[in-house]
Amino acid sequence: MKMYKNIIKNLLGTSLIVLLLTQTGCEKAFEKALDRADDSRETLTGILGDANKVRGLLNSCYAGVPQDRSDIYFWTTFESLDDNAFEAQNQSMENWRNGLLSPSFAALAVTRESSNKLLFFTDGGGYWARYWAAIRACNVLIGNIDNITVPLSVMPQEERDQMRDEALILRAYFHIQLIGMYGPIPFMDTAQPVEFKGWGNLTRPTYDEIATRIADELQTVIDRKIVPFRRDPLNSNDKLRVPLSFAYGLKSRVLLYNASPLNNPNGDPAKYERAAAAAKQFLDLNAYSLEPFENTKKNLYNSNINENVEATEVIWRSRSSLGNLSFVHGMNLSATTPKRSNFSNYKAGETPTQEMVDSYELKDGSLIIKNYDATHANPTFTPEALAAGYDDVNKPYVNRDDRFYRDILFNGNDFGESYQLGPIKVFTYLGAPGTGTNGPATSGDDKRTFTGYYYGKDRDPLFYGSGTNNDGSARVSQHSVMMRYAEIYLNYAEALCGANRLDEACTQLDMTRLRAHQPSIRLVPGFTLNKEWLMNRIHNERRVELVLEDSRFFDVRRWDIISNKNTNTISGMLPEQVSPGVFKYTRYQMPWTWKCHTEKYKILPIPLSDQKLMPKILQPVAWR
Repeated sequence: MKMYKNIIKNLLGTSLIVLLLTQTGCEKAFEKALDRADDSRETLTGILGDANKVRGLLNSCYAGVPQDRSDIYFWTTFESLDDNAFEAQNQSMENWRNGLLSPSFAALAVTRESSNKLLFFTDGGGYWARYWAAIRACNVLIGNIDNITVPLSVMPQEERDQMRDEALILRAYFHIQLIGMYGPIPFMDTAQPVEFKGWGNLTRPTYDEIATRIADELQTVIDRKIVPFRRDPLNSNDKLRVPLSFAYGLKSRVLLYNASPLNNPNGDPAKYERAAAAAKQFLDLNAYSLEPFENTKKNLYNSNINENVEATEVIWRSRSSLGNLSFVHGMNLSATTPKRSNFSNYKAGETPTQEMVDSYELKDGSLIIKNYDATHANPTFTPEALAAGYDDVNKPYVNRDDRFYRDILFNGNDFGESYQLGPIKVFTYLGAPGTGTNGPATSGDDKRTFTGYYYGKDRDPLFYGSGTNNDGSARVSQHSVMMRYAEIYLNYAEALCGANRLDEACTQLDMTRLRAHQPSIRLVPGFTLNKEWLMNRIHNERRVELVLEDSRFFDVRRWDIISNKNTNTISGMLPEQVSPGVFKYTRYQMPWTWKCHTEKYKILPIPLSDQKLMPKILQPVAWR
């Protein structure tokens, strides 16, 4: 592969590792461990004889993990790549939504740092480059653990063993990311030398083969119990490192992906049983719990890295505090009446689609949408929603799931208290000062929403208020969630449903529902103990519960629904004030080009240069 060739031009391949370390904003604590003065020219033997440089090899593995969920150029979120969010940003996002992805154009620059060209738009770039580079970094460390010449008195065997197992967990994570995007690819467990001639012999494994390999390797690490199950709650640097619990969660995730319709078109229940067993293996430890709903915003999304939220639901968080999230994905409260901020946002950024808003049930558990039309502007509402009094034109936001009011900033919603400038009430109606919508347009004020909504779920209102935007960024912490316990319950529910264990699936599905004060699934209007009906509700619950946690991108692919009529376009809502305090609401199809939910985007193409190097690894069918 071109990317691999670039990496293995020198003896160790550390030039790229150093590039990743310096360009992905690793914490200074990571960087201190590696003296990089001459690493691009240093021999492997020299590095393996220096304790700090060996530790730096582990840090290079971590450099492959996105620093937070807004790590795409230019400050674009991963969530914006799917139908949960719309982002008017140009550059990466414009390439992506306009359908410019191809084997010779990665479309996405998967780093905020424009100087890191390897991860930019070029052939061989993007996530393909990011994760293969990270896998190679892991393989360099794993393959040389036994060749370390540092005295044991300086680097004990226990430390070496833990470094190896951390790298194994990270290598599994990077492989899972790749196969979720590009389909099954060979499992690479060796940092191939520059003279390697075997690229042309590589073939695609089945998804089951590589998922099984990943799951087995994770189980080996789990069985050894060398990596701490939780990291030290009093050591913020240690908390940036992967816990063993993440390995349990990854095993559950990859086996569920393996059982899903895209990779299991015949619905083999044995694959679902394996996925269910993996989720149960984690849940049976009773090591985590779900936060009370009232604590979720603070403890899951707005807590400083020094706060021990990992004691309950959070399994692993991103290293970046993402303090400026609301600057690049927020509201202009400096222009509202009354003013609630002394500074403006840079852009509205990631905003909810109407489809995301529609996913939140009514309080009695009724879904709102039965089906969408081709434009999504004139959907068919469910009989249950209509019977409950749902009014799409006059009062669409009444009587909804509690998570809706936490997650979505709609016209008239209360966001919370700003810093020293009073409570924030959001108005998105056409003409509202500061936060009013651009409406169904393809141009306008980038500081305003184009969908009629803003996200509030992981934004801290204290960002807004007095001072400057730098002051706002400094007073909030918004670490992105890499994994939390709620996902494991949802994985278990989906796997049980796929295995036709429907009663048990209902019980597991209720875990997140009841926490959010929604009724048991058995009590919702229209409940049917039917596999298809229940799986649809599990899909919807997962979409709501895990929104902004980078799950939807993979879910619409593995469920093989990316191009169906309910997911192949997006829409917004136009609020208009007809008299003081009285509004009407009109749906509209987003007028922007949106070609990123098609069959070609279901499985991403292998970069052309690498596909030529590996001719037996065929492009996905839609790209041939």
